[in-house]
Amino acid sequence: MKRMIMAATVSLMALTAPAFAMDPVVIAFAGNEDLKNDAEYVFINGFAESLAKHGVETEIHPANSMGKESDRLDQTSQGLINVNVGNGGSLFKVSDTARGLFILFLMSDEADFDQTVEQSNVLGKINEEAASHGVRIVGFPMRGGTLGLFNNEKPVTKFEDVKDMRLRAQNGDQLQFFESWGARPTVVSWAETPNALQTGVAVGHLNPPSTVVAAGQVELLKYFTPLDAGPVPKVAMISDDWYQSLSDEEKGWVDQATADGIAANRAWAQEQAAYFEKAIVDGGIKITPLEEGERQKFVEATKSVWAKTVPQETIDFIKPAAN
Repeated sequence: MKRMIMAATVSLMALTAPAFAMDPVVIAFAGNEDLKNDAEYVFINGFAESLAKHGVETEIHPANSMGKESDRLDQTSQGLINVNVGNGGSLFKVSDTARGLFILFLMSDEADFDQTVEQSNVLGKINEEAASHGVRIVGFPMRGGTLGLFNNEKPVTKFEDVKDMRLRAQNGDQLQFFESWGARPTVVSWAETPNALQTGVAVGHLNPPSTVVAAGQVELLKYFTPLDAGPVPKVAMISDDWYQSLSDEEKGWVDQATADGIAANRAWAQEQAAYFEKAIVDGGIKITPLEEGERQKFVEATKSVWAKTVPQETIDFIKPAAN
């Protein structure tokens, strides 16, 4: 009789227990586990909390502990990392179309960016290109705030103020944008930027206040000019092989976790904008707004070289109204 009861119990457990058990999800990023200052971790924390509702564990590896940008991209394509938050440079390696999302002044802020991505279906095209590299782009956590010009040389209130200014460029695209302003840019890695500012190799760079605060560069800079040149998207990518190996239900969990992480990131970005602005002012950086009509001069100069960095058809696909 006891054996029959035990057998019945085992059978009942087999019927009620999940047919699968999702392995811990490996997540990697460059930043720190800091919900106050780190935009990437805000997304990751929201993502992990969403999966936890389904009993799924996560292994979070911060501070490049799984490798730098290119290393993490390779590991994601191989399935060794399930979820990776990278930068635009990593995205450009798997999609040429994606470069259009990072053109200065194509979009003004996060809301404009989200609306443009949704209306253009550019994410679908990006993933067509990324599929051959084994990765899937699932969203764009935002750094918070919009791009403006930091420098340690002089207040910038007019377009002509940047003439001959030595600016740190992130890549070749920024190099051309800054040259269109009459500046003297030089490509410097982010890791070397503090040294460049201290030695005069560069006197400034384009970033939002959130990046300067998170990077500990407040004391290295004196002036900030808001340009609203665009938001600062980070890139949430997942291993395509890993995602395809999941059941439909598990895929639904991951999709929802992505949406929850992005929602948490957007709420954080909106709430923290004033905090980061106050942080740079408290740290001694003076905010110097542009005079009336001067921003449009930056816009027109930058637009004149858009097609030198990204094919015109890509710009038209992403945001036809930009022309």
